[in-house]
Amino acid sequence: MSYNNSKEHLLKEGVIKKCAVDHKAIRNLLKRAYVDLKTAERNYGLDEECAYTYAYNALLRTGLALILSHGFRPDVKNKHLTVIKFATDVLGNEFKQLIRAYDIMRKKRHKFIYEPAIPCSAQEAKNAMKIAQEFVDKVFQKISAEDPQHKLKF
Repeated sequence: MSYNNSKEHLLKEGVIKKCAVDHKAIRNLLKRAYVDLKTAERNYGLDEECAYTYAYNALLRTGLALILSHGFRPDVKNKHLTVIKFATDVLGNEFKQLIRAYDIMRKKRHKFIYEPAIPCSAQEAKNAMKIAQEFVDKVFQKISAEDPQHKLKF
């Protein structure tokens, strides 16, 4: 995974746009990410692909909240990859392994959509849920710490 990730580069490419920080949207995205994690857990053992997909959705929503918290929004085109590029830039080395795992999940989820015969094992779903939980929790803490005036309670 090697991307030219700087916010300036992403702005120049036109894949992110400046916007006002929307605290309500950030809160709603993070709240929904936690709901997605619970939904993934409920589906684990019944439908691993569904559990994996909900874990991925939690990652995506959290990444979108991160972008909004910095006063940007992603363009419609390549939104999933843009979230990963932006997260790589803002979160840095501390999150390197998590973002790498997130990118792998993005590619696997893409295969589920466009190549429906691709299986998802119980272990893959379990790993996806673990990665998503860690990412959501860490980014939630980071966003909360960067803007303590807007408590993210839900």
